[in-house]
Amino acid sequence: MIDQINGNMMAGGMSMMFEPKTLTDEQKEKIQEILSNYDAESITAEDAKEIFEAFKEAGITPCKGMKEAIEEAGFDADEIRSLAGFDQPPPPPQGLGSKSININQSALQALQTILNDYDLTELSEDEQSELLTRLQEAGLMKYPGATIDLSA
Repeated sequence: MIDQINGNMMAGGMSMMFEPKTLTDEQKEKIQEILSNYDAESITAEDAKEIFEAFKEAGITPCKGMKEAIEEAGFDADEIRSLAGFDQPPPPPQGLGSKSININQSALQALQTILNDYDLTELSEDEQSELLTRLQEAGLMKYPGATIDLSA
């Protein structure tokens, strides 16, 4: 089953799904609005997490121009990402040696169900955004840009 999903994703032009998008003017304004609630000189880790959550709720995912929009608002985008914990690689999987990998079958089924709704060979930008949103809403991606988590 995993091979089928991997095969579909590879054959489906997965690279298309991650072509860089550019922020719309509306999204740039929303970033300005969200950041206006914070002091650029005293951002805490909690603030950074709230900022990324507000971006997510506004439908703003990492894309071309986002860093510049954050910096135009007077903030250090790299610092905010670091404080939110998004610059740290995920921990290595446990027990990969001779032990088998536990896969959350429910998550795997959710992934397959979501992917079956799309023709991965010809995704429009709107469909790409919708797909990423559905993966996040299903809890398969912990934060925008993350890898899909099927661990049990």
